[in-house]
Amino acid sequence: MGAEELERKRLRELALRAAHTGQSCFTRFLEPAMERECRAAANEAGAKLSLWGGYADAERRVAAFWADEAPGEADYPIRCLELCWNSKYASPGHRDLLGAVMGLGIERDSVGDIALGEAEGTAYLFVHRDVEDYALLNLDSAGRARLKLRQAREAPRLRAPEGVLLRVTVASLRLDAVLAAGLKLSRGEAQRLIESGLVKRNHAEILRGDAPLSEGDLLSVRGYGRMRVEGFEGITRKGRQAVRLFRYTG
Repeated sequence: MGAEELERKRLRELALRAAHTGQSCFTRFLEPAMERECRAAANEAGAKLSLWGGYADAERRVAAFWADEAPGEADYPIRCLELCWNSKYASPGHRDLLGAVMGLGIERDSVGDIALGEAEGTAYLFVHRDVEDYALLNLDSAGRARLKLRQAREAPRLRAPEGVLLRVTVASLRLDAVLAAGLKLSRGEAQRLIESGLVKRNHAEILRGDAPLSEGDLLSVRGYGRMRVEGFEGITRKGRQAVRLFRYTG
């Protein structure tokens, strides 16, 4: 049995346990693409599903299967650690910070997002509660930066993502049309990217150019970066659909 099938089996077991006992059952941090499997497991077991990653818009999240009462944010086995360093002497990026955590031998499913803080020289690390103490004791550097760690004492203040807000008009809200407009490609070029398996919607590969899009959808295109569908603004005088997109540059 492969790793993915073992993960699906584990999700089904958690969903069934929650449905039968009425107690909330939590996964560890999931790859975003596994959230679809969580929904399938919940539907099959007759359980309900909630997801939380420690802050709004987190990419790596913990799934909670439940039957009677949804768990609150504080019930999730997630801990937020504040990382600080002297920004005059070092500027570790996400890769440096994640590499430092992985270098401690911590399993990937014990680590959620690492998000840069609003203040210079700060970041927030979201971990499973059973590795919190180990991280606090052992994570002391990332690249050339010396780190100071502590439990976050308040809600994290995260740096706004870097990017540009675009307003485009399309003939329809199909994936290929929006992708072409957002990336300034021809419709045919966008379609070829999709058919080549280079495009993901909400972290899952999508091969249909005619797939409809919804507000909040995250589109990832290998070699081009990411953009999010921020909103739809109605029909223009020329009968086209106006769409707001946020294209990430950081």
